[in-house]
Amino acid sequence: MINRFLLGDFKCRPNAVAFTATIKAHSAAINAISSLRNADETYKKEKIQSAARRCEDLLQQLCLLRNGQGNDRSLQPTSVTFDLVLAALEQAEDFDGIKRLQTLRSEENDVEKAPKF
Repeated sequence: MINRFLLGDFKCRPNAVAFTATIKAHSAAINAISSLRNADETYKKEKIQSAARRCEDLLQQLCLLRNGQGNDRSLQPTSVTFDLVLAALEQAEDFDGIKRLQTLRSEENDVEKAPKF
């Protein structure tokens, strides 16, 4: 969707809802992997970390797209979006990712508070 939009197909325009839904799907996968009983712990940890990284990547793409589109409000991540990514990073025990997320969240809040001309 993102590639097609960036290549000029404006019918495939992404928005925060699409990103949040995708992040939520990865979060659900993390929950499903966590609940596996007979799976190898190393395998589970790798899959959880991979899905959490993907959640963070998607959020960063959303923020970059928003900034590149003149702070388009349809690309504004919600608190739900941030909370889903935070939960994923916590389950993956990615403490550096949690710090990056907190920085990104404060930057996004600063963008919202900036005067609009």
